[in-house]
Amino acid sequence: MTQTINRWAILGATVAGMFIGFLFYGLLFNSAWTQAVGLTTEDDVNFLKYGESVALDPVTPMLINAFVMAAYAVFLWWLTDHTGHATLAGGATLGAMIGLLVAASHGVGNLFAFEPAMLTVIDGLYHIVLFTVIGAIVGRWHNIPVR
Repeated sequence: MTQTINRWAILGATVAGMFIGFLFYGLLFNSAWTQAVGLTTEDDVNFLKYGESVALDPVTPMLINAFVMAAYAVFLWWLTDHTGHATLAGGATLGAMIGLLVAASHGVGNLFAFEPAMLTVIDGLYHIVLFTVIGAIVGRWHNIPVR
């Protein structure tokens, strides 16, 4: 059932993924997440590297994030294509299953690292929502012709 990848679906899923990150870590859970990882407001601007305070470059992480979101979208595109779940519901279901696995992995890692439970809740929910939305987008746009 292999088809040509719809570049607009990948772009839309990438933008949606970045927006979900902004919602989770910027608007909805910023203070709870910041507290859970042990950051302060001063850490928003600087971080320590080898004991010295260094200005944070905000562009590089965002570019890497965009690349990773696009990779997620391409993977879910491939998965929906090869499993025959190239619909909105099928993509969302596959994405939710992947999100649950990633959330469980974060949870186990956080247990061993003695991280606060709130960190697991925030990161886990983020990944469940992220992969569900990306899967839904690429699943829905799967059969729409590229122009």
